Amino acid sequence: LPDNWQTLRLENITYQYPEQGGSKFALEPVTLTLKRGETVFLIGGNGSGKSTLSMVLAGLYTPSSGKIFIDNIEITNQNRDAYRCLFASVFTDFHLFEKLVGGQGEKISDNLIDQWLNHLRLSDKVKIEQKRILNSKLSQGQKKRLGLLSAALENRSILILDEWAADQDPQFRRVFYENLLPLLKQQGYTIFAISHDDKYFHHAERIISMKQGMLSEYNVDQAVRVADEFSR
Repeated sequence: LPDNWQTLRLENITYQYPEQGGSKFALEPVTLTLKRGETVFLIGGNGSGKSTLSMVLAGLYTPSSGKIFIDNIEITNQNRDAYRCLFASVFTDFHLFEKLVGGQGEKISDNLIDQWLNHLRLSDKVKIEQKRILNSKLSQGQKKRLGLLSAALENRSILILDEWAADQDPQFRRVFYENLLPLLKQQGYTIFAISHDDKYFHHAERIISMKQGMLSEYNVDQAVRVADEFSR
């Protein structure tokens, strides 16, 4: 797949979970185009399909039907592994590996690690020796910051953040939206972030919404009203 891809396209994508206990969730046909370098927020209530869509987007769930394209190249079983390598992610149930490596397994410079520890305000909280994270007694929010550190060091082109800010204190939540997201964008990342923080919606170029497996797109003012409905 091309390193300099410009568009990622989902065409009539559906996904259906195996039926369990009578519950049946299905992602309705979703058509969505992401442009290289844009910041997109995904909003929606609990059980609306947000995480499912992000897992399909990342290539971790194979669609029940529909097609995914990078530029005009269709993603198939032959190139699905290469497609997955476009993504770095911090999902809600993320696992934190203790060793920090680049996306191709290459060594990361100590200087770059230090820069990111500083960006994430972890310099005085986290001990790293020989690229290994030694701290284990961290809050969930701090662990998520380390998850973002690992994801950023992978240097992939698309970053998926699943309600990343939800475990941060209000002060660092603001840092995330006002400092980190612009920094990541400046470094060339395409950002796909699941968010409920309506006061920061203006930091996204596009806002899409999931409701009962169906996708819609809104401007900032519309999205704030929709998010208010979700929280009621």
